[in-house]
Amino acid sequence: MADRNLPSHEVQVVLSRHAAFLAGRPGGTRLQSPGVHYENLKLDGAKLDDAILSRAGFGNASLANAELRRADLFCADFQDADLTRVVLDRADLRGANLGRAILRNASLSQVDLRPGQIMIAETSESKQVNASLDGAKLDGADFKNAQLDEANMSVSSATGANFGGASMFAVNLAGADLSGANLTGTKLKDANLIGVNLEGAKLKGVDLRGANLRNVDLSKVNLEGVSLQGAIYRKGDQLPQAIETALQEHSVWIATNGAQGKRAVLSGLKLDGCNFTGCDLRGAELHGASLEGADFSNAQMMFASFVEANLNKANFDMADLSGANFMRAHLAGSRWRGAKVAGVELYNVHNQRTGKVIYPRFEQADLSSADMRGVALEGIDFTQAKMVGVNLQGSDLRECLGIKR
Repeated sequence: MADRNLPSHEVQVVLSRHAAFLAGRPGGTRLQSPGVHYENLKLDGAKLDDAILSRAGFGNASLANAELRRADLFCADFQDADLTRVVLDRADLRGANLGRAILRNASLSQVDLRPGQIMIAETSESKQVNASLDGAKLDGADFKNAQLDEANMSVSSATGANFGGASMFAVNLAGADLSGANLTGTKLKDANLIGVNLEGAKLKGVDLRGANLRNVDLSKVNLEGVSLQGAIYRKGDQLPQAIETALQEHSVWIATNGAQGKRAVLSGLKLDGCNFTGCDLRGAELHGASLEGADFSNAQMMFASFVEANLNKANFDMADLSGANFMRAHLAGSRWRGAKVAGVELYNVHNQRTGKVIYPRFEQADLSSADMRGVALEGIDFTQAKMVGVNLQGSDLRECLGIKR
């Protein structure tokens, strides 16, 4: 981060006049500076209630203990800013960028962090910009009755934060830490909560309909009165604590494209009969693991690697196994009803198609008596796989290798 500087005399005059405006003193002038640049400035304790600062730049600025009640901060940039104990009650922060900002013990009651609509000059078309708090430090912050619909809050830390009554429809909280947070009455319908830490959180009356709760340990959470219709979450027995922790770290690894967290490496572990229903194991490594009778139904396992793993009698019903590697795996008696076992086309760093497709691999695997009825297996390599008694009724076997038809 760059060093922070004291504001120039010109900026100090503008702030002084706004303070006079707020106090009703003669000579006071409301601060109206859309698009102004206040990056890297020390503005601790500034009195900016009701200021108009849409699209303003506060990147890496320090505004600890500042007051910005009801301020117009539409699409403002606060990335890496220090907003410790700032007061932003009822501020307009639609489309604002608060990525990696420090908002510990800040007050954001009734703040508006919904998406903002901006105009593209070249095309005269509007574009939606979601508010971003990814990686932000929100511990102890007060978001009571805030509007956070569709905001990106992935891998943020919000321990002990208050989200009571907040609207958080389709918010992205993947990999976030909400331990001890108050979510009473919060609307989290269709939210992304993959790998969220909810230990000790208060969830009374929370709406989690349609929410994605893969890799979330709900064993230490009181779900009384929680709406979970259509939500994706693990049902039944919980996993060993070490595995729960590994899944949380894996979720952060996924949410940050490997920049943070840790890939789940469960190779060689004895996890027979474990319940992985609805888990997100994309890219996980389980080489040689013992997973006999394990339940992976409805799990996300794109590009997971099960080389030489013992998966006899495992359940993969409705799981996504696109691009997964089962070379030399033991899959006798396994179930695959409704599973997605497909190739995945790779894209380059510019999100352009490469034309390269990664297919699931089953070379030398033992699929004896496996139930793969109705599964689309187009283009998959089963070379030297044991297929005695496997049920392939209604399966798509076009361009498959190693299967006699």
